[in-house]
Amino acid sequence: MQSDPGAPLVTVMIPTYGQAPVLARAVGSALRQDLESLEVIVADDASPDDTAEVVARFDDPRLRYHRNPTNLGRVGNYRHTLERLARGKYVLNLDGDDWLVDPTYLRRAAQLLEEEPDVVMVFANAWRYRQEDGAFFRLSGQNEGLPRVVSGTDIFLRYPTGEVWIPHLTALYRRDVALEVGFYREDIIGSDTESLLRLVLGRKVGFIDTHAAAWRIHGANATNSIDVEARVANLACVDGPFEAARASGAVATPLLERWRAAMYSRLGLEFVRGAVRGGDLGAAWRFMAQLARKSPRSALRVAGAAVAFALRRGERRRFLPVYTELGEEALA
Repeated sequence: MQSDPGAPLVTVMIPTYGQAPVLARAVGSALRQDLESLEVIVADDASPDDTAEVVARFDDPRLRYHRNPTNLGRVGNYRHTLERLARGKYVLNLDGDDWLVDPTYLRRAAQLLEEEPDVVMVFANAWRYRQEDGAFFRLSGQNEGLPRVVSGTDIFLRYPTGEVWIPHLTALYRRDVALEVGFYREDIIGSDTESLLRLVLGRKVGFIDTHAAAWRIHGANATNSIDVEARVANLACVDGPFEAARASGAVATPLLERWRAAMYSRLGLEFVRGAVRGGDLGAAWRFMAQLARKSPRSALRVAGAAVAFALRRGERRRFLPVYTELGEEALA
């Protein structure tokens, strides 16, 4: 199946920093995958806790531990692990506080990639796990009806609506193509989104209809940051794919302009809603002022939706709790 018989078919990268209390779950879930040709790399970004001791409890030759001598940062650790440490033909990134829940997923995803040489990446659904109360969630209607193989450009164009989501922790991608397009090049909150959207443009994508993993939601998530400058910088996760699509000619310019405005609106509304919910109206307005410089249309749309949200007349809440009675053990 591979040109180099000594290399694994799949690498699971587990970048981590200061996550010793939850890391064992991520590592154990990767090692429980029923794929034979597998390596699991824990990339410790100079953690100040007992991360090394947690990893040492696992006695498995497929597991490798690497500690960076200095802290590279979240995205720098992603990039270094992909470029310098991973050996697999296909790679999946699993952050140290998340975990895989379907033990057959990597085998099935790798099989699809082997059977379909034109498919650049396979993904699946993921549970959202709210740490504060142990509830699992899914976003109603998301990724429904996707075929086994789908146009990546179609996925790209549908992304602003939220009807399609590529969870980073389920994305098994071809390492050589990821390196070619420059994965994790932007040190921003949505570096994964920026990379994945550029990867799928003009290529085929595979989908497996399962909940393959659980994404832990907590206060320390990068996606929950209310740092205005970081959030403005994160608009690069729209700009990079926009420029890639324009350069390739994969999407007509008028449609692409509308896509960019819609993506700005989506990201802007996510941040403004969080700021309003947290009572930080100053952060919301500072962000809006900077968004208006980039896209006045998007800023107006976000402002209208934010006012409606603040007055409790906004869109209905889309997170629907499911299977909360199962508890953590059922999705271990």
